[in-house]
Amino acid sequence: MNELSFHKPTLDDKPWVDDVFSGTAYYGCFCTFATFFLWKDMYATEVTHFQNALLTRGRGSDGSLYYMYPMGRDYDIRACIEAMRADAAAQGQTLLIYCAEEWQCDELRTAFPGAFAYEATRSEFDYLYRSEHLVHLSGKKFHAKRNHISRFTRLYPDWQYENISSANLAECAAFVGRWLDQAVAQETDEEQIFELCMENSAIALALRHFETLGLVGGLLRVNGNVMAVTIGEPINSRVFVTHFEKADTNFDGAYAVINQQFAMNQLASYEYINREEDMGREGLRKAKLSYHPDILLEKYCVREIPAR
Repeated sequence: MNELSFHKPTLDDKPWVDDVFSGTAYYGCFCTFATFFLWKDMYATEVTHFQNALLTRGRGSDGSLYYMYPMGRDYDIRACIEAMRADAAAQGQTLLIYCAEEWQCDELRTAFPGAFAYEATRSEFDYLYRSEHLVHLSGKKFHAKRNHISRFTRLYPDWQYENISSANLAECAAFVGRWLDQAVAQETDEEQIFELCMENSAIALALRHFETLGLVGGLLRVNGNVMAVTIGEPINSRVFVTHFEKADTNFDGAYAVINQQFAMNQLASYEYINREEDMGREGLRKAKLSYHPDILLEKYCVREIPAR
């Protein structure tokens, strides 16, 4: 069996990773090169090209080793899993797969009946919305969102929306830095502060390599000053994923406006917008549910059952 050779992703990996994803029909937020590249420090992410598949591994907050389900168009699932098993065993661990989708679990059950245990991880479920719903916010269920937007436009009649480009990247970076300072000043939990700082690093990396990574974004201005930023990218021709969305909460309704404006101005051609998971945070879950997801994409933690 071929030994896997993992490495931390660099921009040089983008062409072959893009090729692996080309022609696929994934819905999950992890299915882009930028996802692995931007969060490589937070999760100690490593990648390797095995046969026709992208294999990835990382470390949880407790230091445990995990793998992602093989990704690509045409892979041999048995060969990939056996290689991942051997790699885990070489480090004294049994195979642990994070964030496997239901169809992937079914594929695994067929290839390795009785070999794995499957547990749904609600905090990792992706929230997907039809783009038309986020653009129009029609109907009674979006009444509160429309009110937030109406209030914002009344309070700040000179607001402006812009696409992110090379001309305003520096302003976006400065805003995100201010947003972090404000968020950290209001936070007392050390773990949460660490996560905020790591997210800020990921956003800074996204802005630094914005065009190279093929990212898309938008910003809001009030009185000419940036007060909201959002960034994402296509997963494929049908699904777009929003990676980051930050707004100054001193401007009432700012989050609702940047959400709608981004969808209206740049994402209307996609069928679905994936706004990622809620990470088990009550406030974030409430916010994502308030937009009434059309798909709650289930994810599973898959653990190899040790042989008896």
